[in-house]
Amino acid sequence: MKLKYFNDKNDFKGNMDKMDPKLLGMLDALRSEYGYPITLNSSYRSPDHPIEAKKASPGEHAYGAAVDIKCVGGEATYKLVAAAIKCGFKRIGISRKSNFVHVGIGYPGAPDTTIWTY
Repeated sequence: MKLKYFNDKNDFKGNMDKMDPKLLGMLDALRSEYGYPITLNSSYRSPDHPIEAKKASPGEHAYGAAVDIKCVGGEATYKLVAAAIKCGFKRIGISRKSNFVHVGIGYPGAPDTTIWTY
């Protein structure tokens, strides 16, 4: 899949083929709507990744169904979350402590619509 704003090597560390195509399309739309460059802190994580391995079962990242976007400050976070909602993201996590916004499209057994903080 060819994206306008993201590429496999720099943004997905060679794992773009493990990402859900729906998420990728929504991510490109999000970048356009947000209007500022987006830096991905995390995308696909294998079930063996230390963060996923700590969980009872792998989360959204292990399904290629989520990314964490670097985001510093309240205004930038507000604008990013507003753009994400406008683009159809219904699973959003906000970490002010680690300065990122998680956007995802879900996985089996996950709530369809939710927002949380870290």
